[in-house]
Amino acid sequence: MKSLAATLLAAALAVAAVFTAGAGADPAPQPSVSKGVAVSKSHHHKRRHHHKRRHKKHRHPGQQAAPGAAPAPAGSTEPPGQLLFASNFDGSFRPWIDVQSLSARATINIAHPFAGSGAGRFEVQPGDIEPQTGDQRSEVSGPDFNAGEDIYVRDEIRVPNGYSFQGPWQLINQLHEEEWSGSPGIATFLDPNRQIRFGAGDGYPKYWQGPQLEPERWYTLVYRVNLSQDPSQGFVELWWDGVQQMLLNGSTRMYGETIQTSQTYIKAGIYRSRESTGTSIVEHDQIAVGTGMGAVMGFK
Repeated sequence: MKSLAATLLAAALAVAAVFTAGAGADPAPQPSVSKGVAVSKSHHHKRRHHHKRRHKKHRHPGQQAAPGAAPAPAGSTEPPGQLLFASNFDGSFRPWIDVQSLSARATINIAHPFAGSGAGRFEVQPGDIEPQTGDQRSEVSGPDFNAGEDIYVRDEIRVPNGYSFQGPWQLINQLHEEEWSGSPGIATFLDPNRQIRFGAGDGYPKYWQGPQLEPERWYTLVYRVNLSQDPSQGFVELWWDGVQQMLLNGSTRMYGETIQTSQTYIKAGIYRSRESTGTSIVEHDQIAVGTGMGAVMGFK
């Protein structure tokens, strides 16, 4: 898997040339500070006082997206961008700001990391209720990002054996607005059959329908989002295992309202509907947020 990250980093300068600007109460143990972590000083890194949020009901999956690749041109001299936040889960959950999980359900798995010495393992079993929010979740949350920013988000994702989730919806990665009681503006879903999809948290619009994930295998998700409440300015783009994807509008870029307040923050792990049954298990590694593809893919 390291060769994939190296290939994407080498191609990042080329990809950047074609882009145009869009017009818990029980935290898991923290044994040590993880290495290789960077957080931009321009982004808020405060501990949140979470409240119980009301999330709109998530809609069921719709039509599938046509797969597609956008070959990168050669010869770009664009800079790789700035790394704003990153976590490799090597030994701890730092620098994540909050861990919303039963203590035994959010752990560091050293057996099969994507890279380095650990990966974040998140699990929700039947009857699990995270006490801070009263929901079925096991998640970490990170710093804020502001409306008007154009960011890239990388997430290495693995679904281990033992996954038996059943339910109407489940999120494994999201950009959730601050001071917002509704669904997040941007969300990555994992369905009962391990099929991944990407869209707004309430299910509409849906930007991309991805493949069914094989158990015990790492996959690389990178998405670009221009954060805007104006649906003519906000947009998303997405890469899956190094290949830029065709979105549901038939293009590699899809416009829409991508943030619903002035700030949003990244979350990763598992958050699922209260009607859910079965066991949800997802592992995350090498999560990074930056201003360019090179920045997030260059993180080790």
